[in-house]
Amino acid sequence: MTAPLRVEDALRHRLGKFGLTLEPSKTKLVEFGRFAQRDASKRGRNRPETIYFLGMTLYCSRNQKGNFKVGMRTEKSRLRRSLSSLQELMRQVRHYVIRDQVSEINAALRGHYAYYGIAGNLRSLLKVYRATERYWCRMLRSRSRDGGRLTWDTFNQIKERNPLLRPKLRLPYGKLQALAVL
Repeated sequence: MTAPLRVEDALRHRLGKFGLTLEPSKTKLVEFGRFAQRDASKRGRNRPETIYFLGMTLYCSRNQKGNFKVGMRTEKSRLRRSLSSLQELMRQVRHYVIRDQVSEINAALRGHYAYYGIAGNLRSLLKVYRATERYWCRMLRSRSRDGGRLTWDTFNQIKERNPLLRPKLRLPYGKLQALAVL
Protein backbone atom coordinates (compact mmCIF):
# COMPACT_ATOMS: atom_id res chain seq x y z
CA MET A 1 0.00 0.00 0.00
CA THR A 2 1.40 3.41 -0.99
CA ALA A 3 1.76 6.27 1.47
CA PRO A 4 -1.23 8.31 0.17
CA LEU A 5 -3.50 5.26 0.42
CA ARG A 6 -2.29 4.64 3.97
CA VAL A 7 -3.07 8.25 4.90
CA GLU A 8 -6.54 7.98 3.37
CA ASP A 9 -7.17 4.71 5.21
CA ALA A 10 -5.95 6.19 8.52
CA LEU A 11 -8.17 9.24 7.98
CA ARG A 12 -11.22 7.06 7.32
CA HIS A 13 -10.45 5.03 10.45
CA ARG A 14 -9.96 8.16 12.58
CA LEU A 15 -13.17 9.78 11.36
CA GLY A 16 -15.01 6.49 11.89
CA LYS A 17 -14.21 6.66 15.61
CA PHE A 18 -16.40 9.77 15.80
CA GLY A 19 -19.14 8.45 13.53
CA LEU A 20 -18.01 10.57 10.58
CA THR A 21 -17.24 9.57 6.99
CA LEU A 22 -15.36 11.10 4.08
CA GLU A 23 -17.62 12.56 1.39
CA PRO A 24 -16.66 10.68 -1.82
CA SER A 25 -17.50 13.60 -4.12
CA LYS A 26 -15.12 15.85 -2.15
CA THR A 27 -12.33 13.35 -1.54
CA LYS A 28 -9.91 12.03 -4.12
CA LEU A 29 -6.26 11.20 -4.50
CA VAL A 30 -4.52 13.45 -6.99
CA GLU A 31 -1.04 12.97 -8.37
CA PHE A 32 0.63 16.27 -7.60
CA GLY A 33 4.19 17.41 -7.22
CA ARG A 34 7.56 17.58 -8.87
CA PHE A 35 7.20 14.46 -10.98
CA ALA A 36 3.48 14.73 -11.75
CA GLN A 37 4.09 16.08 -15.27
CA ARG A 38 6.36 13.18 -16.17
CA ASP A 39 3.97 10.61 -14.69
CA ALA A 40 0.94 12.20 -16.37
CA SER A 41 2.56 11.99 -19.80
CA LYS A 42 3.30 8.29 -19.17
CA ARG A 43 -0.42 7.78 -18.59
CA GLY A 44 -1.33 9.61 -21.79
CA ARG A 45 -2.50 12.89 -20.24
CA ASN A 46 -1.22 16.27 -21.39
CA ARG A 47 -0.84 17.73 -17.93
CA PRO A 48 -1.32 16.79 -14.30
CA GLU A 49 -4.66 17.25 -12.57
CA THR A 50 -5.57 20.47 -10.83
CA ILE A 51 -6.96 20.80 -7.33
CA TYR A 52 -9.71 23.19 -6.27
CA PHE A 53 -9.25 24.17 -2.64
CA LEU A 54 -10.67 27.11 -0.65
CA GLY A 55 -11.51 29.12 -3.76
CA MET A 56 -8.12 28.61 -5.37
CA THR A 57 -7.07 26.43 -8.29
CA LEU A 58 -3.78 24.71 -7.48
CA TYR A 59 -1.77 23.41 -10.43
CA CYS A 60 1.73 22.17 -11.21
CA SER A 61 3.95 24.85 -12.69
CA ARG A 62 7.57 25.84 -13.15
CA ASN A 63 9.42 28.94 -12.00
CA GLN A 64 11.78 30.98 -14.20
CA LYS A 65 14.66 28.60 -13.45
CA GLY A 66 12.56 25.62 -14.55
CA ASN A 67 12.07 24.19 -11.06
CA PHE A 68 8.72 22.89 -9.84
CA LYS A 69 6.35 25.24 -8.06
CA VAL A 70 2.71 25.08 -7.05
CA GLY A 71 0.79 27.58 -9.15
CA MET A 72 -2.25 29.22 -7.59
CA ARG A 73 -5.00 31.29 -9.12
CA THR A 74 -8.56 32.25 -8.23
CA GLU A 75 -11.07 29.56 -9.11
CA LYS A 76 -13.20 30.63 -12.10
CA SER A 77 -16.52 30.25 -10.30
CA ARG A 78 -15.26 32.33 -7.35
CA LEU A 79 -13.97 35.00 -9.73
CA ARG A 80 -17.40 35.26 -11.39
CA ARG A 81 -19.07 35.36 -7.98
CA SER A 82 -16.76 38.16 -6.79
CA LEU A 83 -17.36 40.19 -9.94
CA SER A 84 -21.13 39.82 -9.72
CA SER A 85 -21.14 40.83 -6.03
CA LEU A 86 -19.00 43.89 -6.86
CA GLN A 87 -21.42 44.81 -9.65
CA GLU A 88 -24.36 44.46 -7.28
CA LEU A 89 -22.57 46.68 -4.75
CA MET A 90 -21.95 49.33 -7.42
CA ARG A 91 -25.63 49.23 -8.43
CA GLN A 92 -26.60 49.84 -4.80
CA VAL A 93 -24.22 52.78 -4.32
CA ARG A 94 -24.74 54.25 -7.81
CA HIS A 95 -26.36 57.47 -6.56
CA TYR A 96 -24.06 58.04 -3.58
CA VAL A 97 -21.52 60.85 -3.62
CA ILE A 98 -18.44 59.68 -5.51
CA ARG A 99 -16.26 59.77 -2.37
CA ASP A 100 -18.70 57.42 -0.61
CA GLN A 101 -18.88 55.15 -3.65
CA VAL A 102 -15.11 54.82 -3.69
CA SER A 103 -14.94 53.97 0.01
CA GLU A 104 -17.58 51.22 -0.44
CA ILE A 105 -15.91 49.80 -3.56
CA ASN A 106 -12.46 49.94 -1.95
CA ALA A 107 -13.71 48.07 1.10
CA ALA A 108 -14.95 45.26 -1.14
CA LEU A 109 -11.72 45.27 -3.18
CA ARG A 110 -9.61 45.25 0.00
CA GLY A 111 -11.39 42.11 1.20
CA HIS A 112 -10.96 40.40 -2.16
CA TYR A 113 -7.25 41.26 -2.33
CA ALA A 114 -6.73 40.12 1.26
CA TYR A 115 -8.17 36.66 0.57
CA TYR A 116 -6.95 36.03 -2.98
CA GLY A 117 -3.71 38.08 -2.84
CA ILE A 118 -1.38 35.09 -2.98
CA ALA A 119 1.83 34.87 -5.01
CA GLY A 120 1.13 33.90 -8.60
CA ASN A 121 -2.45 35.21 -8.54
CA LEU A 122 -1.80 38.82 -9.57
CA ARG A 123 -3.36 38.28 -13.00
CA SER A 124 -6.72 37.38 -11.43
CA LEU A 125 -6.51 40.37 -9.09
CA LEU A 126 -5.84 42.67 -12.05
CA LYS A 127 -8.81 41.14 -13.84
CA VAL A 128 -11.05 42.07 -10.91
CA TYR A 129 -9.56 45.58 -10.76
CA ARG A 130 -10.07 46.25 -14.48
CA ALA A 131 -13.62 44.85 -14.46
CA THR A 132 -14.44 47.03 -11.44
CA GLU A 133 -13.04 50.06 -13.23
CA ARG A 134 -15.10 49.41 -16.37
CA TYR A 135 -18.30 48.72 -14.48
CA TRP A 136 -17.89 51.74 -12.21
CA CYS A 137 -17.47 53.97 -15.28
CA ARG A 138 -20.64 52.44 -16.74
CA MET A 139 -22.48 53.09 -13.47
CA LEU A 140 -21.35 56.72 -13.42
CA ARG A 141 -22.51 57.14 -17.03
CA SER A 142 -25.93 55.78 -16.12
CA ARG A 143 -26.48 58.45 -13.47
CA SER A 144 -27.56 61.10 -15.95
CA ARG A 145 -29.61 61.38 -19.10
CA ASP A 146 -26.58 62.33 -21.14
CA GLY A 147 -24.22 59.63 -19.90
CA GLY A 148 -22.10 59.77 -23.03
CA ARG A 149 -20.47 62.93 -21.72
CA LEU A 150 -18.46 60.93 -19.21
CA THR A 151 -15.46 60.02 -21.36
CA TRP A 152 -12.53 57.91 -20.24
CA ASP A 153 -10.48 61.09 -19.82
CA THR A 154 -13.08 62.51 -17.44
CA PHE A 155 -13.34 59.18 -15.67
CA ASN A 156 -9.54 59.06 -15.23
CA GLN A 157 -9.65 62.53 -13.68
CA ILE A 158 -12.30 61.30 -11.23
CA LYS A 159 -10.09 58.29 -10.48
CA GLU A 160 -7.08 60.52 -9.79
CA ARG A 161 -9.05 62.45 -7.19
CA ASN A 162 -10.72 59.32 -5.76
CA PRO A 163 -8.44 56.36 -6.55
CA LEU A 164 -9.59 52.76 -6.54
CA LEU A 165 -7.47 50.39 -4.50
CA ARG A 166 -4.80 48.79 -6.72
CA PRO A 167 -4.17 45.04 -6.47
CA LYS A 168 -1.57 44.02 -3.92
CA LEU A 169 -0.24 40.61 -3.00
CA ARG A 170 -0.75 40.01 0.71
CA LEU A 171 1.36 36.87 0.54
CA PRO A 172 4.24 37.36 -1.96
CA TYR A 173 6.67 34.59 -2.88
CA GLY A 174 9.14 35.51 -0.11
CA LYS A 175 6.54 35.08 2.63
CA LEU A 176 4.99 32.08 0.92
CA GLN A 177 8.33 30.28 0.88
CA ALA A 178 8.75 30.87 4.62
CA LEU A 179 5.35 29.26 5.26
CA ALA A 180 6.03 26.19 3.11
CA VAL A 181 6.90 23.13 5.14
CA LEU A 182 8.26 20.25 3.11
